[in-house]
Amino acid sequence: MRVVCALLLLVVGPWCQAQPIPLVIPPPGSMEPAATGIYYEKVLQLALDKSAETAQEKYQIIHHNQIVGRERYRLLLKQGVVDIIWSSSNKTREEELIPVRFNLLRGINEYRVLLIRADDQARFSEVRNLADLRQFKIGSGIHWSDTEVYKFNGLPIVTTYSFDAMFRMLAIKRFDYMARSLQEIDYELEKYRDLGLIAEKNLLIHYPQPIYFFLNKKHPELAKRIEQGLLIAQQDGSLDELFQSIPNFRAAEEKIRHIDRRIIELRRED
Repeated sequence: MRVVCALLLLVVGPWCQAQPIPLVIPPPGSMEPAATGIYYEKVLQLALDKSAETAQEKYQIIHHNQIVGRERYRLLLKQGVVDIIWSSSNKTREEELIPVRFNLLRGINEYRVLLIRADDQARFSEVRNLADLRQFKIGSGIHWSDTEVYKFNGLPIVTTYSFDAMFRMLAIKRFDYMARSLQEIDYELEKYRDLGLIAEKNLLIHYPQPIYFFLNKKHPELAKRIEQGLLIAQQDGSLDELFQSIPNFRAAEEKIRHIDRRIIELRRED
């Protein structure tokens, strides 16, 4: 597209220069609840808008025409089919892709409530530390970076490819709990309300888990532009305004400010 535009510019003048370059991203709701996906898209657009004054190129965000899993989107990004995704970070992803090292969720996803079967609350009420938690099996996605954290900390784990199936697996006792972020768990309790699951009352798991934009290795300048735009939006308050416009994000931050639970700290290998 860039080469074609440069050639056409010699013939048709500034008209071509004004045409936006498409940026393909996952559609909202394909990797998380739709409201969260829309937030990431709005953050990306805000970053592009804030950095536009010093940039030569204009971009237009468009959605990929298929809904696939997270790992498939990462593959499409490496292949150049998709231009930008948002994802938790780990060593492999940062080596294979370009991370924009700006934590998009401000850490609210790093505090995890345990999703358990309702009749197991008494068992979990006895958990005081990591050693106690190791007596229970956690369920996690096979490609999640969270899974690496759980394994590194010695938590017995059952993995699966299917996100929806995990809730049913928990209900039928294939494992004992899932660790869900503060902004996710209320939505999931409502969605899977017929399975007899509850949010455990006393514990929180905490570990570093930044969420970054990731780009194909071919786009280092675009990555720099997005980072610049994010920093500008952070400084002028517009990014905070956007963050606070998401009700479950506001609620998660409020819960973190008033934590009255036992916190079990986990470490990351990297």
